[in-house]
Amino acid sequence: MAGMSRTSAFDWDDLRVALAIAECGTLSGAAATLHVSHPTLSRRLHLMEQRLGTRLFERTPGGLRPTEAGDEIRALALRIRDEVADVERRIRGRDDGHDGPVRVTAPDAVSEYLLPPVLAAVCRTHDGLQLELHVSNDVVSLARREADIALRVTRAPQETLRGREVGTVAMAVYAPRLLTKASDDSASPNHLPWIGFDAGLACSAPGAWLARNVADDDVRFRANTLLGAAQAARAGIGCAVLPCFVGGSIPELVRLGPPLDELAQPLWLLMHEDVARVPRMRRASAALAEEIARSSRLMSGLD
Repeated sequence: MAGMSRTSAFDWDDLRVALAIAECGTLSGAAATLHVSHPTLSRRLHLMEQRLGTRLFERTPGGLRPTEAGDEIRALALRIRDEVADVERRIRGRDDGHDGPVRVTAPDAVSEYLLPPVLAAVCRTHDGLQLELHVSNDVVSLARREADIALRVTRAPQETLRGREVGTVAMAVYAPRLLTKASDDSASPNHLPWIGFDAGLACSAPGAWLARNVADDDVRFRANTLLGAAQAARAGIGCAVLPCFVGGSIPELVRLGPPLDELAQPLWLLMHEDVARVPRMRRASAALAEEIARSSRLMSGLD
């Protein structure tokens, strides 16, 4: 690359900085991702551009946009990151036993309402496993070792991942008890306000069900996560379509009718195939699956 000599070639930290800025589009977002201050990151970027003799990013009203040189750096950083992750997956834990750290990722609703007793039981009964929970509604990359084991509610898990179905997540309509007591017909949500979803979840299965069955004028509040909708329902705002393991765990809510069959989805426990060869990962996966199975009635709406 023009402007880069053998003595001035930047290191992986420089590439991480450039990649974070390219992916976040702002210095503040990249600084938060890298856990450094905004001034520090700005200084790092300035030094990189000065050393290379070219600008890596254009300052636009919408944020920082990579220049042609910046795109080259971003592509290089992505290749190196993926190659490092691939090597780490293949060699990490080759000589490990059955003990050690295991990073688990799950969406917020699963983490809040389903996993606490599951993780507590695994910690009690499997000495040596050190569990770490990464709560995220985004699809965390198992290929890049952002997590070792992922719990995902989906009908179509990635083909590159290995795993098993560990349950079925049923969904139903839940309403605040206070609202149903005040309604003339406590068995019907027809005359009650509703909680909907913002654009991010509008195309999801529960979002599509709401669009088909609830008039837009009846939606009084919108949430961007299922956990947010659950908390809004708990506060008494209105009815919500929720996983049964969430709605059934909130005393302030009452279920209106049976689970909605068309919204039931499998819960998958997934690992990358390289990670699945590590003994402690197999041990953790089996333990999690066993404990999650104990919650099958709650997940399916039978409790």
